[in-house]
Amino acid sequence: MECIIVSDEQHIATLATVSRYDTGMNLYYIPVRPLWHWVQSSQGQRLAELLLAICAYLHQVVGIPFYTENGSYVGCQYQMIEDWVNDDQEDEDDHQAQLDELYVMHNAGLKLHEQIHKPYYLAQFAQIVENFHPVDNWEQEWKAIGVEFLQLYRFAPQRSIFDNIHSGLLYPEDEDRISADQYISFYWSGNNCFTDTLFDTINCNFQEITYMDEPMHLQKFDKLPEVNAPDFDFENRLFELVDRLCKLLNDHDYEEREPNI
Repeated sequence: MECIIVSDEQHIATLATVSRYDTGMNLYYIPVRPLWHWVQSSQGQRLAELLLAICAYLHQVVGIPFYTENGSYVGCQYQMIEDWVNDDQEDEDDHQAQLDELYVMHNAGLKLHEQIHKPYYLAQFAQIVENFHPVDNWEQEWKAIGVEFLQLYRFAPQRSIFDNIHSGLLYPEDEDRISADQYISFYWSGNNCFTDTLFDTINCNFQEITYMDEPMHLQKFDKLPEVNAPDFDFENRLFELVDRLCKLLNDHDYEEREPNI
């Protein structure tokens, strides 16, 4: 907790405290390549529908950006990698394999983004979760995380990850900061030929930046403080669930024959 002096339309200056949620300086990147494989597989349709509903909630309500969106931070890193690949043509076989991967990554991403952007999956979120009947322990894990995401949606049906981000409230003189859309995002894969380059580039961008925009609560002392002070229940549940989702997806994020696009 930190004490600051703030001013607004009602006050020239007033004392306030700021409580920050600690994200641990982690990257919360959700890989979608496993989802793409399940969407294209006849055996994976049930799980794909459940994941599309979860991702629709995370994208449409929570506000997690998708890498094929204009202005996406991760998308910009991928574009820079693509430029490097196009400039480097020393190994023809390796160059062609990289171009093929870029093609799949871009076009599959466009199709997945179109799906999770549809109102249908959010509107049918509860029905999809309720209709998913696990046949083994692995599917039970997906059912459990689907139920918990649905509970979070019902708990805070309009809450975005950006609602409690107040960029510049602390250390306003520090112009360089890691914004929320840079450390939480959908991306293609954590296990392909561009993964090391992607994370090396991101780490290089972030290594000189000391401040990260994190959720925070501002309590002004221009009047008696609220009896029930706001907490980070939403953020605690969200980041824990996103971390679990990433681990489940990472277990199935591996090279295999890409479906036709």
